[in-house]
Amino acid sequence: MVVVPEPEHITEEPAYFVVGVDGGEHSGAAVDVAFEEAALRGAELRALLVWEPGPLRIFDEHEPQQECRRLLSEIVAGRHACYPEVDLRHEVLVGHPVQVLADASAHALGLVVGTRGRGGFTGMLLGSVSQGVLHHAGCPVIAVPTRG
Repeated sequence: MVVVPEPEHITEEPAYFVVGVDGGEHSGAAVDVAFEEAALRGAELRALLVWEPGPLRIFDEHEPQQECRRLLSEIVAGRHACYPEVDLRHEVLVGHPVQVLADASAHALGLVVGTRGRGGFTGMLLGSVSQGVLHHAGCPVIAVPTRG
């Protein structure tokens, strides 16, 4: 599913796509599509894993963030080998996933997110993050269902 917002969208140079990664199988499908789109358009790719700390403050946030970086690197590594022409940046950011992804993609060619792929109606197919970015992102959003 691709959703394009009505207002005119202004992109930045160099052109880039943003893909949200959370480690689930649906994010792997989204990363595949994001690499394909970036390669087709000669664009860069920003792979983002958003870490949302829980209600209990952790005194040492270094270890959870390192685990997030490891997970993100593993997910994009093999896929990047298939698209060496795509300039890849991967980042772990802290905050609410919908807000962080919407902000990070404000001037992107598009934002790619995975969906759970369950249920028979559109609202049931999308998780809370994919639904949220469809409403808040200022760029086109590509919601990719899990292959299966």
